[in-house]
Amino acid sequence: MIKIFIFCFNFLFLQKDTSTVTHKEHLDVINGYKQLLVDIREYKLSPQQARERFQEMMFIMKEAHPNTRYDSTRVQLCFPLMGFDYRAVGGYGSGYIPRGYDLFDQAKKGSHPAHDIFMKDKNQDCLDDRTGEYVPVLSTTDGIVIAIENGWQTGSEYRGGNYIWIYDTNNGGLWYYAHQREIYVKTGQVVRAGQKIALVGRTGFNAAMPRSDTHLHMTYLRIDDDGNPFPVNTYGWLKEATTLLDPRIAIDLEPITKARKVEIQTNTKPIPNIKALETAFKLMKPTAVDKSVKSRRRHRQ
Repeated sequence: MIKIFIFCFNFLFLQKDTSTVTHKEHLDVINGYKQLLVDIREYKLSPQQARERFQEMMFIMKEAHPNTRYDSTRVQLCFPLMGFDYRAVGGYGSGYIPRGYDLFDQAKKGSHPAHDIFMKDKNQDCLDDRTGEYVPVLSTTDGIVIAIENGWQTGSEYRGGNYIWIYDTNNGGLWYYAHQREIYVKTGQVVRAGQKIALVGRTGFNAAMPRSDTHLHMTYLRIDDDGNPFPVNTYGWLKEATTLLDPRIAIDLEPITKARKVEIQTNTKPIPNIKALETAFKLMKPTAVDKSVKSRRRHRQ
């Protein structure tokens, strides 16, 4: 009798579904992450309260997507600007400053846990001077959009402007894209690596200033086992990223010799009044450059 009891207990325990995440809880995270950001920005939560809410959200996302695996040596990305490669990154990566970063405390300043990726836009109209076209922002990996801002107004003090947050379903963690002119995706949408998600813009308090060059601001946050976010320097990943190099833009870059294949996912609904890209792109993989070459880019946010 005792053996039967033990067998039944073990069977029920081992067969129990360890995933306690419901569909509603998953949607609550996707639909609630932006509100968390707003509450942090407006000081409606203490840093500790914000951290605890964030941890709860990340536990749910990790449990809802158990196949995600973070391995810094195996991360494969699509370069986030169509037509560019890693040499467009400000200061060849030297603009990445993680010290002092705290997602939960807006009072802390001075860090820049991100890379700014610049386009040539002398008159600051968001059109690339070499192509006369807007520059598409591509999703670096597969993921789920968990927050967007698409209503930034000139004069607003908020620094991110129009932004996108994506939970990475390949590697875990969060990608943050800021300063967009227009956004193609919506909260809850599943995106694929190489999918067009936005256009590079000049939204955000600092990015809209005449002193700022037109750029994409991009951050990656790794989530540890306790649900805490830590910024990661993605420059090495960007150097190896799959690239769609536009030959018109390549005029200002070093020669590219090796090609890599990438499949680009496109949205069915184009942005109104925006000219669609008609240029054929060459599929390229960047080669290393002489780091002694002085950067022509600034790494100002």
